[in-house]
Amino acid sequence: MPHYSMYLPQLQGGTIRTNIFIPKLCWPGWREQGRLQQSDETPMVWEMLLYLYVLYSPDWHYRSTMPTFLFLYGAAFAVAHSLVRFRIGFKVHYIVLCLLCVPRMYKYYIQTKDVAAKRLAKLYVATIFLGTLCWLFDRIFCKKLSHWYMNPQGHAWWHVLMGFNSYFANAFLMFCRAQQLGWKPQVVHLFGFPYVKIQKPKKKGVTAR
Repeated sequence: MPHYSMYLPQLQGGTIRTNIFIPKLCWPGWREQGRLQQSDETPMVWEMLLYLYVLYSPDWHYRSTMPTFLFLYGAAFAVAHSLVRFRIGFKVHYIVLCLLCVPRMYKYYIQTKDVAAKRLAKLYVATIFLGTLCWLFDRIFCKKLSHWYMNPQGHAWWHVLMGFNSYFANAFLMFCRAQQLGWKPQVVHLFGFPYVKIQKPKKKGVTAR
């Protein structure tokens, strides 16, 4: 537990009591931080499980097995994460899930001929790359950055870039899936921001004989 008495007046005879009391006072804050960390990390894993389903389900022969397994896996991870605070284990686990998505994402990328859709995939890669750099920069140089007049807030930029990363990934997968279903997807822009517009073919009515 960190030594908190350095931030308090050094009263003669009171330092020992301060060292014992302040950590106990801050213990609920540490527990709350763990809950906030879980609320941030668990949805990240659920998102990757959803990507795995979208990417691999078209070629999966047993349609009910895969979603059932992924649902149980996500629920088990949420329960385990509520009981145990994963540190490096979460990062390794998340990287493995990302790597499982890479082969199929690359397959969709080379099969897609639309230039605008490929740009979505490139934006996905760029945002996750920049976000990872911001996270590593903040992680490695955290103590030095805290003394700067203006902190670049690398961890905050990680969250911002990963938000865009999730959007670009969903948009690209939506385009690829709609193309597989013959729905004629098209990447259009609203105030310069790309999104996927889908035109489903009209169902032909059954003519009575």
